[in-house]
Amino acid sequence: MSLKTLSLAAAFAAAMSAPALAQDAFPVTIAHAYGETVIAAKPERVVIIGWIAGDVMLALGEMPLALPIESWGGGPDGMLPWIRDRIAELGGEPPVTVDMDLAIPFEELLALEPDLILAPYSGLTDLEYARLAAIAPTVAFADTAWSGAWQDVTRTVGRALGREADAETLIADTETYLVTLGQQHPEFAGKTFAYAWDDTANGNLPVYVPADSRVQATQDLGLVLAPGIIALPAGDSFWINVSLENLATIDADILITWHSSQEQLDAFRANPLVARYRPVAEGHHVGVVDRSRVMAQSAPGPLAMRWEMDQFVASLADLLRQ
Repeated sequence: MSLKTLSLAAAFAAAMSAPALAQDAFPVTIAHAYGETVIAAKPERVVIIGWIAGDVMLALGEMPLALPIESWGGGPDGMLPWIRDRIAELGGEPPVTVDMDLAIPFEELLALEPDLILAPYSGLTDLEYARLAAIAPTVAFADTAWSGAWQDVTRTVGRALGREADAETLIADTETYLVTLGQQHPEFAGKTFAYAWDDTANGNLPVYVPADSRVQATQDLGLVLAPGIIALPAGDSFWINVSLENLATIDADILITWHSSQEQLDAFRANPLVARYRPVAEGHHVGVVDRSRVMAQSAPGPLAMRWEMDQFVASLADLLRQ
């Protein structure tokens, strides 16, 4: 067993070992964007849709019935590395993987006979929710699609599984890990950041706003989202376009971006408007091209953050020394 696996096992031992008597009483009612869902009894056959919820369930020591295939960042088996490692650690029958990239396969999910569908960090439409709710009790996102703090997603999953206390322990342990990691780098104090992806082909830098989980996890390290981004009128979206000509309006000490390839990253940095943007000009730009790492930052559940944040923080610390 690797040192990383050992550290994961130690971090989540408390959540995994909680006795059955400590579980919450059912029925449980969970409010979300499309109403309220009543979970009558402890679920045993849980289908996951979207991000983070599967990570949390596994971190709590419970095996989902089905997970979405992660074709972008996952391995040949459609699983992200921290998910695969945790499933192997728990043992038993692994989850079925279901292709949901283009559309939700309702008939396939119906055939699995789930007793709960968890999608608290997803993009479910109201029609998709209605069809899923006809299959099994379904929990959608709280307010806005693809938005929400990882802590809130963890609490929702814990409540749905009857593991509220264990979810709070998991949150506390993970927050302590992130804060401690950030405190090891006093150079982070007061530093502002922008987190974005590459749309230079259309003359834009789409930046993530405060509602985005990537932003929230980075702030947990002690960094501060650029005030210019906070002021943007994002509405219900988790991102907003900024024209490359207007990058100075979102001035930041650090720029974090993700890219599909090294060639895309090189072209991004070579763009004259990007090159003049202060964090890029000062050499304070972290461009992530490893797809598994991109997914770990994009879907920052407790397992994903333990897998990714050490190397992410090392990258940030290295550039700030320049």
